[in-house]
Amino acid sequence: MLNKGKFTDLQIDIIKELVNIGGGNAATSISQLISKPVNMTVPIIEILDYNQVYENIMMEDQMVNAVVTRMLGDAEGIFLFIVNDETADNLANMMMPEGIEQTMEIRDSAIKELVNTLVSSFLNATSKEIGRSLISSVPLLTKDMFGAILSSVYIESGQYDEDIMIIKNEFSYLGEKIESSLYFVPNPGVLEKLFKIIGV
Repeated sequence: MLNKGKFTDLQIDIIKELVNIGGGNAATSISQLISKPVNMTVPIIEILDYNQVYENIMMEDQMVNAVVTRMLGDAEGIFLFIVNDETADNLANMMMPEGIEQTMEIRDSAIKELVNTLVSSFLNATSKEIGRSLISSVPLLTKDMFGAILSSVYIESGQYDEDIMIIKNEFSYLGEKIESSLYFVPNPGVLEKLFKIIGV
């Protein structure tokens, strides 16, 4: 559930709608990219403060693969796509043509392409809905403890006690479900700015 202490029911509904539209666009884009049917649902959306993420979502010392992508334009923030090794392998297999042997370099490239498509589709959909320009930077992949990655992004965004939006993505590919998490760390005041643009 979303953290309702800081947002109205209408604002929460708008967040859900934007994420669902973006998720649908992303699934379509990924399907076209790999020429295979891919469905994507967004089963959970949460807005938590920094410490709640570690308490409710993932331990600080868990090793993860993280793809970092910046949101630029009329509102700024950082997207973090987080998966463990097994999920990264499954997503890379989904992205790669049959018969290609998976190496670490190929896997990383496939994951970055997936995240680039996912975030770009989400931002394109959001841009159309709010009438503002939002674009993504080139994705960068790193592997480290979850806490180290999140704290680095948190500080870089100028955040100290603000919110993190967590979008749990569930890909369905050839009958198999693959779960991943997309974190959005907004620059201070960004969510409030987006709500003001929308008029809520």
